[in-house]
Amino acid sequence: MTIDPGATRGRPSPSRSSRQRGRVALRGRRRRRFAHARGTCLAPSWQATTGAVLNLPPPIGAPEAAGCLLGLALGDALGAPFEGSPPRGPEPIDRLLAADTSLRWTDDTHMMLALADALLARDLTVDPQHLGDTFAQAYRHQPWRGYGSGPPRIFAMASQGRPYVEAAASLFEGSGSFGNGAAMRCAPVVVAGWPDATRIWHLAAEQARVTHSHPEGVDGAVLLSEVLRLAMATPPAARLTLDGTTADLPPLRSAALQGAWDALRDASASAERAKDRRGLLELARDLGTSVAAQASVPAAIAVALHAPDDVVDTVRAAVGLGGDTDTVAAMAGAITGAHLGVASIPPRLLGRLEARERIASAARALARASQANGH
Repeated sequence: MTIDPGATRGRPSPSRSSRQRGRVALRGRRRRRFAHARGTCLAPSWQATTGAVLNLPPPIGAPEAAGCLLGLALGDALGAPFEGSPPRGPEPIDRLLAADTSLRWTDDTHMMLALADALLARDLTVDPQHLGDTFAQAYRHQPWRGYGSGPPRIFAMASQGRPYVEAAASLFEGSGSFGNGAAMRCAPVVVAGWPDATRIWHLAAEQARVTHSHPEGVDGAVLLSEVLRLAMATPPAARLTLDGTTADLPPLRSAALQGAWDALRDASASAERAKDRRGLLELARDLGTSVAAQASVPAAIAVALHAPDDVVDTVRAAVGLGGDTDTVAAMAGAITGAHLGVASIPPRLLGRLEARERIASAARALARASQANGH
């Protein structure tokens, strides 16, 4: 699959938009789960839910937080060289894993760190204008990180006095971006809102609207934040599944993403019953790895559930799918890292990862602030 560089993190290129804006094609019984017309919105969902604190796990610790953020950065850096490639075997990624070169990440991690900084500066809340300014400052400092066309356009409009949320909503003829950019960076909100599920969903949606106002862009971030929350709540020795608390996630506004989520939960349950997780990787292939949130967010979750016991195996499987490899691997790596903790990431790879201490420091600061605030 070839990805339009100008559309990365935003809207897919016009030549592909009809396919990516259509229904997600799944084989057999799964195809029927995606019969909703793309863009159809359900009634407002998570916004109407208040005060839900699910399962009340212990306070978030630095190992889980660091595992999540560093897993994201590692997946981003390992997936970046293969972005836009077709599906491939393990040999190229294995060569990269065996090398001793530095691992440099892209705008995925860059925006994740900016989000962490903005949360810490605003007492773990999302101030849209401040967050937008933080994103814009990060972009101006390092515009070569691989940003797509959407964020710079938003930053330019904001520099002329337009609010960020309004500028984001004006993109793509007023529909906003349905890309995966808001989901890819959302890991810090899980630490900031821990353990209140509703608060996490709210933070995920609020940070999304600064750049991605389409229901799929927002819901993609909400959905990934919920799976990251579940991963952090699941002890490393326990199997990561979608059973239990995720049933409390209210309906998503995007019918297409809701259909993907339903199919994903079915596939996860079937894998547990059969003790065979190969079907989850097949589902990830069916969903696709485009920049559209309705495809790549559930695909990344499926990959993480397919290979939940090793961060490197998770990232390897994600890269093998091709397409938007850096973002899919970043999201999948964040899930497995959140579940297993930072100790699960091989020290040799951490030693090669760009700005690893900066990322770990942000994770520790978020965990301390979350504990201090009683979240």
